[in-house]
Amino acid sequence: MGPTQYLGARRLLRAALLVIFGVGRVFGVLLRQTQAAEIPRYEPMAPPPISAEAVFVTDLSSGTELFAMNADAPLPPASLTKIVSALVVLERAKLDDAIEILEDDLVSPEESQVGLKAGDRLTVRDLLFGMLIPSGNDATLALARHVGASAVDEPVSAERAVEEFVALMNGKATTLGATASRFANPTGIDSDGHVMSAKDIAVVTAAALQDPLFSEIVGTSSAVLSSEVLPEGYSVTTTNVLLTEGAVTGVKTGTTARAGGCLVTSFAVGPNTVVSVVLGSEIAESADGLQNNTARFADTRAILDAVREEYVWLDPDSPGEVSGLVEELSVWEVDLGTDDLVPVPAANAEEVRYRLVLAPPTEPPNPAGHVQFYVGTRLLSELPALQTR
Repeated sequence: MGPTQYLGARRLLRAALLVIFGVGRVFGVLLRQTQAAEIPRYEPMAPPPISAEAVFVTDLSSGTELFAMNADAPLPPASLTKIVSALVVLERAKLDDAIEILEDDLVSPEESQVGLKAGDRLTVRDLLFGMLIPSGNDATLALARHVGASAVDEPVSAERAVEEFVALMNGKATTLGATASRFANPTGIDSDGHVMSAKDIAVVTAAALQDPLFSEIVGTSSAVLSSEVLPEGYSVTTTNVLLTEGAVTGVKTGTTARAGGCLVTSFAVGPNTVVSVVLGSEIAESADGLQNNTARFADTRAILDAVREEYVWLDPDSPGEVSGLVEELSVWEVDLGTDDLVPVPAANAEEVRYRLVLAPPTEPPNPAGHVQFYVGTRLLSELPALQTR
């Protein structure tokens, strides 16, 4: 049998096989993908002792849920709301459009703000920086009014335009699968029925981080926004202490009386991106009567430590890291379609198994299936496999 005949015979064999068990820890090679709903999923760990009411931590790269506590509970999200507001703006507004600031956009001194001046004009791009870096409610209202008005066919009041924008936010959340989210305003101020779950916040954050401008803004510590009335512009500084320290790459803070301290962060573990959400962290009052909301940062620091201490981050492309995987990928002429690591509970690192799920052979480098990783019998995560030859 010549090389071409041999290769054809092997591919026919692959297409005919239903299950082949391999060596070592191999579960097998499947022609048809097992329905994910039928496979018991890995249950994320409880977080370390912290003050937060709800926690959700997930590795976006591998899809592994790392820590969870009350993750599905609908709670006030404070200014984490603005992540959804930003998604709607990025989807519907032109970044270079100029928006005139109205009195309706201005907020009370007690609210977080850029300090915009009525009559000034700023671009959508600059207002996004003003919304996300200092969590400016005035910038958020200006953007909501602009986008909401453009979605209505006739002239409307600022209030009606903002209501339309909130409807768009609720629709966006539904589209993304953030099913516990309900919005009453675009800024996150306390309102009856205005809620998100920690898991929902991770879902919308994952979607937002796919936008390069959003990622740039939430990773920026300070900026100056151009102004037509202030020669020096508007100077804005992040409210995210962990970003300033260099411990995280984003994303957003939030605090209200009902919500407590809220924080969603993104950070890297090797090539992987992890998102952490804490809601309802403790708020204290200092001796001079000022609000102390630093517990949300302490809670997140504890989570950052736990991610690195409680999980082993395996490189499945490294020979011997996941027993038998590299060799079997070679046999079936496929390769992992990513350099991402696989987080595995440190206590169960010796129980890691894999299952190679393949479709019939295709042309390289098309998707050929995926590799599922298990702890015992529970599905931990999966990575794509690409045809190599």
